[in-house]
Amino acid sequence: MMRLVYHSFMGFLDHNLLYLLFLIPLLIFLYILRLRRKIQVVSSNILWEQSIEDIKANTLFQRLRKNLLLPLQVLILTLIVLALARPFITGSISTARNIIVIVDASASMKATDVKESRFDSAKSSVIKMIDSISKGAKMTIIRSGNKPTIVSESTSDRSILKDSISRQKPSDTPSNLVSALKLAESLAKDMPKSEIIIFSDGTDNLQNQSINTDVPIRFVKIGKEDVNNVGIIDLDIVEEQSANVVFAGIRNFNRSKKQSVTVELYHNKNLIDAQKISIPINERRFVVFDKVKFNDGIIEVSIDAKDDLSIDNKAYYVFHKPEQSKILLVGDNVFLEKAIETSLTKAKIDKRDSEKGIIKDNYDLVIFDGFVSEIEPKTNAIYLNPNGDLPFAKFISIKKNPSVINWNKSHPLMRFVDLSELKLDYVKEFNMPVWMKPLAESETCPLIWYGKNKGNGILVLPFDIKPTGNRNFALTSAFPIFISNVLDFMFGMKTRRANVKTDEPIHVDFNEKGDQALTVKKPDGDEVKSRLQDGIFTFAETDIAGIYQVIGKGIDEKFSVNLLNEAESDIKPIDKITISGQEEQVTDSSWTINRELWSIFILIAVILLAFEWWVYHRRVLV
Repeated sequence: MMRLVYHSFMGFLDHNLLYLLFLIPLLIFLYILRLRRKIQVVSSNILWEQSIEDIKANTLFQRLRKNLLLPLQVLILTLIVLALARPFITGSISTARNIIVIVDASASMKATDVKESRFDSAKSSVIKMIDSISKGAKMTIIRSGNKPTIVSESTSDRSILKDSISRQKPSDTPSNLVSALKLAESLAKDMPKSEIIIFSDGTDNLQNQSINTDVPIRFVKIGKEDVNNVGIIDLDIVEEQSANVVFAGIRNFNRSKKQSVTVELYHNKNLIDAQKISIPINERRFVVFDKVKFNDGIIEVSIDAKDDLSIDNKAYYVFHKPEQSKILLVGDNVFLEKAIETSLTKAKIDKRDSEKGIIKDNYDLVIFDGFVSEIEPKTNAIYLNPNGDLPFAKFISIKKNPSVINWNKSHPLMRFVDLSELKLDYVKEFNMPVWMKPLAESETCPLIWYGKNKGNGILVLPFDIKPTGNRNFALTSAFPIFISNVLDFMFGMKTRRANVKTDEPIHVDFNEKGDQALTVKKPDGDEVKSRLQDGIFTFAETDIAGIYQVIGKGIDEKFSVNLLNEAESDIKPIDKITISGQEEQVTDSSWTINRELWSIFILIAVILLAFEWWVYHRRVLV
């Protein structure tokens, strides 16, 4: 077990309740109250001896002599009041037999406001804790990055524990302390006398969440209160007709002074523009590099801030000049044509009046309006108001006058789309395969379906979008936004490639490349083997910010991964957390702990209360 060494400091967490100690004089006052009795002459006092004793007892201050009940009751009342005020004593370490340590390995733990870095400081504290454990105590170490990982199983071997923690490195991802806590709690259920100790700065909004658990939790704060950081929080590029526009969001996370920084724009490591800006305390500024001309390559935005966190001082964007997409529209729909023309996607539209004829594979998207192809096209496809069975789904029935009850606002196709004003006179119900997922639903059946089949995106709107009668979809503000989302999503990998945040997967279609082995070079130089399956490349190990390179047969692509996370860039450590509904203060890196003593006070009070009851009924007078 671990030794618990208390400091001499003792205090109360709720000082206001100490005012209840004024009840003690009230209790004494009740004892010294004198009873007024009528005087009566009697022939003998033998029968009145007990009454005489009561008279003596009620004489002023007489009850305070030779009466054990009063000091007992005063002591009981004092203990109860002190217990309500939550007394605590400051001590170090834990008496637990099983200690589960969680070490935060997120991007904010790379901050250098403490010696070396916050993560190195956390590791040093854990190593000190390992040196303090004695025989019989065991420790488990969990690394909390984007996903919690057990880096050392429960053991009392100090060399194994030290080696496990020494080999850990922080990542550039957000932390997920809640998942790490759930993992620790599940382990603690099988460990008697366990305690969870977290080493973190808590910058993943843990302060705003309530932790419900029966396992004792201690939060050891890593980092200083007065921090200095300016970070890039957003980066985007929009191509216009003659040039490009680069948008960069910068935030000053400093709580005490404004910051002035120079924002520099690079193309393939060549400086092409720069702006100097001043950012007030804890505010954001957006920088626009307008009418910037550059071709395909790596765009870098950097700031010259000398602050406590360097990982958010740079952001990258792999730019590919959008290629013109080709769309085949089978049917006649002027509303749809106008929506495609007004979208930001540059697309050439070919029209066909019917589904007859062979559809060539060189189209990037085929839209069937009121028709169904006899042969499923080997490309992205949209089916509007299909007139029968789909190549992959059977027609069931027609539902009259459906009403929208829900839609998936988080899906990229439904971004900023408001269907609350949508009116339809009918919708067609289909028996869809499992790979098709509903994006909008009515009370009877789904209204919008999307899925991916053999690497191609398939969208189904089983109703007529033309504004006739009670139908109004093409006339609502949601329609052009929806069409723009669809085109941007289906052509996105061609026009933008993959520019993602840390902990987000890279997902790219290389349909023409089939299946093959790939090599991914990470920003730190490590190489990871991967595979291209059915022309789809997915890579989830994006734990480091920077440029990733994917190499294969006929493939040499680069992708950017950035932090762009305000919660991680806001490196001010938290001061308190809520555990099982009770707000608790965090401890500092000296890993001391406040041990509450109210339960001991209550136990003593109960014992004294039982003794007072026995004294009262035995009429014991000392």
